[in-house]
Amino acid sequence: AVVSTQSTGQVFWTGPDPEGQTKFWDWDWVTESSDNTREFLIHYIRYGIAFLTNIPLNLDMRDIVHDGLGIVRAIRKTVFDSVDLVRYKPNPTNAGYGSGGLPGHTDLAYYNQTPHVQYFHCLENTVKGGESFWVDAFSVVREMQETVPELVERLRTIPMTFRYTPPGTGVFHLTNHPIVQFEKLNGDIYQVTDHPWTMDTAMFARTHPLETRIKWWEAYLHYRSLIEDTERTYQRRLIGGEFVITDNWRVYHGRKEFWWQEGQERVVSTSYMDWNHMASRIMSTEKGEHVFLEIDQH
Repeated sequence: AVVSTQSTGQVFWTGPDPEGQTKFWDWDWVTESSDNTREFLIHYIRYGIAFLTNIPLNLDMRDIVHDGLGIVRAIRKTVFDSVDLVRYKPNPTNAGYGSGGLPGHTDLAYYNQTPHVQYFHCLENTVKGGESFWVDAFSVVREMQETVPELVERLRTIPMTFRYTPPGTGVFHLTNHPIVQFEKLNGDIYQVTDHPWTMDTAMFARTHPLETRIKWWEAYLHYRSLIEDTERTYQRRLIGGEFVITDNWRVYHGRKEFWWQEGQERVVSTSYMDWNHMASRIMSTEKGEHVFLEIDQH
């Protein structure tokens, strides 16, 4: 259901709506013309999520993003490389590669500039369980603004430390973000950042007095209780050839537990992109071309 809007044209939602946020778009139709592609991407901006279906199984992430949607040279390389294959691994160092459930979250909270756009491409899913789900965090923040504004203010003004230091990798990412950020000029909700596994609560304790920490946890636990309300979520078991774009500054994603057996797979290809490339594609009437501009030489 649609619950609210803001000046950007973004529509806040809860649960499924096959004509709105959970509408499935056909790959052939979306890629038939530049106007169709732009209509699909505008839908994504409005709801923070968009689903593509019937993608040929021989296409990979770059085929879909660069050639199909026409957003060229835009995939952002992260600690997980440009494209990451998320599949089951025994004894993983990252929960995403295990078989357990993952509560709703945004990704890469430990980056100073978290990627705005996230792509999920389901390549294969033959395991039992493993349903994906999504939550519009902006609708949660809006509800809290109307009912408990003092808790929103705490989430806006008290930053949490996020740290990612997987053993044996030499990787060390550390930064601070408030859970909620707002536009300074018009007060619109701008960004949420929330990745429970990488919260550095020890550093949080060292840098904030007890009274502040108590106030923050009170606000955060209330916020999480709304995020985890199943009435707000849209849940779906993705199949091969389905593709999801999410706004990583707005929409949480998660996964239910699955049961892996020999010969079965759950493989999801993931990638990220900064917002400028999405905006450029929507503003342009033409699909991007793989050309090197003169400015690239400097």
